[in-house]
Parts: sequence; structure tokens; C-alpha cells
Amino acid sequence: MRTQSVLKHSSYTPARGGHAPGDIRDAFLEAIEAFEAWEDDEPEPTVEVRERQMTIREVCGLLWNCSDTMPGLERRQLEALVPYSYRGRDPAGSCGSYARAARTLRWMVNRVNSPEAQAA
Repeated sequence: MRTQSVLKHSSYTPARGGHAPGDIRDAFLEAIEAFEAWEDDEPEPTVEVRERQMTIREVCGLLWNCSDTMPGLERRQLEALVPYSYRGRDPAGSCGSYARAARTLRWMVNRVNSPEAQAA
């Protein structure tokens, strides 16, 4: 699996969670920016993580159980991207931790890639 090879020499394990390395958290913040800039009909954006290109979903998987707190500005940026009709009902609620933010971002990527979204 790509995520395991990216974290090969790290004590952080996404399945266990806890405190993630700073470069992984920074890659997630870049993934939010990439999602926001994502144009229709383009493939899912990638960001660089330890000299490897990873999709937004893969980056989300790295932080799926990360208990670190998101910076306020980026948290509000992500929350603003949640479609208005889903606010308060999104799968992660408030994006206070990286884990909750990763679940929200992956949910939004999945919505973009859904057959209903592609038919619109």
C-alpha cells in the first residue's frame, strides 16, 4: 500500500492515529487547497508527500485517526467548502481535528466522484 511506504521510517501509524508528523499534516493542508482549486472534468488532484504524488483521498487516509488539532484558519476554510445543504449534517461535524477534517474532505471528494455528480 502506498501510504505505508510513505511512512516507512515513521513511528506514526494511521491505523492507530495520535500525533502525525508535521510534513504529513502540511500535505493535508495542501490537499484542501488542491480540492478547492479542482476543476470539473479533471482527475482527482494530487499533492506531494515525501517526494511521492498522492491523491487527496490517499492523504486523507494518512490522517484518518490523527488526533492533532487543525489550525483555525484552515479548519474554517474546509468547513466553508462543505455544501450549504449539508452543513451540520456532514459526516465529520466540525473539523476540529485532522481526523475529522480528513473524513470531511474524503466525503467531499467522493461526492465529486459520485455518478450523480458526474451526470450533472
